[in-house]
Amino acid sequence: VEIPVPMTQEEVVHVPKVFTQQRQHQQQVEQVVEVPIPMTQEEVVHVPTVFTQQRQHQQQVEQVVEVPIPMTQEEVVHVPTVFTQQRQHQQQVEQVVEVPIPMTQEEVVHVPKVIIQQRHFQQQVEQVVEVPVPMTQEEVVHVPTVITQQRHHQQQVEQVM
Repeated sequence: VEIPVPMTQEEVVHVPKVFTQQRQHQQQVEQVVEVPIPMTQEEVVHVPTVFTQQRQHQQQVEQVVEVPIPMTQEEVVHVPTVFTQQRQHQQQVEQVVEVPIPMTQEEVVHVPKVIIQQRHFQQQVEQVVEVPVPMTQEEVVHVPTVITQQRHHQQQVEQVM
């Protein structure tokens, strides 16, 4: 339902204001004459104007939007750490020497793996397609057939008697 609502709007209107001012003139005669001259002065007056406007009504529309969410999956990766140590060599001196053995130490490192999944949306579309239908027409064609036959050759033979 639209109900007109009165609204006020200001408009600047210039209205000239006339006021009189006295002017003095001098003539060579020794006589003073005062003549009033009309002067104009502007004054700004705000005159409100009233007009009706139609109200805009808003209706809420619900819209469902699917937003892809990145999924994280945790994976345990074993990264061995190798320590390098110097090795001492044994000489044939009777001396007790400690030989260090390289040791490995395992450390669990959590590396998150991001899996991006794509969502597929299906939208039904109706499409009108004109398909031409093949038309057939019969035509009688006479095709000659070739028949092979054996030929008899005659040879002249001379008879001697």
